[in-house]
Amino acid sequence: MAKTQPSASRVLITDTSKDLRIVIPCGRSLFVICFLGFWICCWAVAEVMVPAQFLNRDAPSESMSLMVAWFAVWTVGGMVAIYAWLWQVMGKEMVIVHGQTFTTRRDIGGFGFDKEYDLVQLRNLRTEPVGFSPLNVSAAFQLWGIGGGMIAFDYGARTYRLGAGLDETEANQAVTAIKKRYRIPESKTT
Repeated sequence: MAKTQPSASRVLITDTSKDLRIVIPCGRSLFVICFLGFWICCWAVAEVMVPAQFLNRDAPSESMSLMVAWFAVWTVGGMVAIYAWLWQVMGKEMVIVHGQTFTTRRDIGGFGFDKEYDLVQLRNLRTEPVGFSPLNVSAAFQLWGIGGGMIAFDYGARTYRLGAGLDETEANQAVTAIKKRYRIPESKTT
């Protein structure tokens, strides 16, 4: 009987004299990639056909406002689907701790936005399982691999999350690396 080999961590931790960098690749799902790829193809067909109906005046005039509203929602939905597909294919999260700045970045092929936090104000960095609530919009995005994550920290009156797609062991590795180098209080002192 063959022994199961331990899996390697997907988290890349680089600790230099200048900063600490943690790169977390997206938790890829072949089902999500294929489903969204197919859905985006269908979306693109409707994106071409509906405006063609407007231009050719094939649509009944009494349903024109309904079609415009549907088309607007359909377009936004398609943009979200394209973002989710790109995230699944080439997305990664990055954490850079430099000086007193804690920076997170959601990167897709070199493009993304940084969020900077004051390291002195950051509290209670921890690994915490992600709960699911059907009434929470961000929880719906977590199903597609966008948002949320096992790593949580408090900043002001809010809790922020990162590390979508990480399992508990990988999240613990990242949290341990940060706490090993930087002192982060467990709770806000008054």
